[in-house]
Amino acid sequence: MIDYHALKALEAVIELQSFESASKALGISQSAVTQRIQGFEAYLGERLLIRKTPYRASETGETYLNLLRKVTSLENDIFKSNSKKPTLKIAINRDSLDLYFLEVLLDKELAELIALEIIADDQDMTLNFLKSGQVDMCISSQKKPIPNHTATHLGDMVYSLVCAPHFYEKYFKKGVGKESLLNAPLVIFDKNDKAQHTYLMDNYCIDNPLMVNQVPSVRSFKNAIIGGFGYGLIPIMDIETEIKKKIIVELVPSKKFKVPLYLHQWEYQRDYVKILNQKILKAASRL
Repeated sequence: MIDYHALKALEAVIELQSFESASKALGISQSAVTQRIQGFEAYLGERLLIRKTPYRASETGETYLNLLRKVTSLENDIFKSNSKKPTLKIAINRDSLDLYFLEVLLDKELAELIALEIIADDQDMTLNFLKSGQVDMCISSQKKPIPNHTATHLGDMVYSLVCAPHFYEKYFKKGVGKESLLNAPLVIFDKNDKAQHTYLMDNYCIDNPLMVNQVPSVRSFKNAIIGGFGYGLIPIMDIETEIKKKIIVELVPSKKFKVPLYLHQWEYQRDYVKILNQKILKAASRL
């Protein structure tokens, strides 16, 4: 027998990263939260929660949280009323969110149909939110779907290594190579941004850049490069105008960096999910 009260307690602890906050959200005592999770763990004979911060579900816990999300989704289909729109939770990488996905957010038909709850993270991390049952779907760089889910290729996000013209004159006037790249400041998005390091290692055997700027915003990341804080990878679709106007310089036009993107979701798709899928696929056709 599946204890859905225990699973909701588990979900709350992981989402809020606190037993105290979970107890307030559920309207029960903190000890009740603990007892519900421990009781179901004892029944199953397996651990559901990794009790080290940050709290996360075990492999078994992820399986049951996925079940909880599906049951909740089906309940919403049965009990939804015209006065309340269903909420879809999606984890998405920030470049997608701030570029082609804007077309989805500007869709008035979709806005009348559903509510969205978006979690933004690196494309290598977003699938974890689906595995743990925190979202209904995600856009990820990982190709392999999890059990009972599908993965649809949206296209490849193509990046180019770029900098500002005055930055180029200062650091790369004698050419772009391992030495000049090492001696120039690099701009990365955040601690999960492995794209810059992967590109430099694959093409120039650079493991640890000496100077790094961290700018966790798509717009500010581009502005930091235009301003001369450093060089970095930016999606071509985001800088076509700047390249034409020579506001941004491509360091190595022949060496692009491609990130494949896949839409992961439960194989059972409600009608409004199918509509969202169509909107996402249409928007992603720009890739």
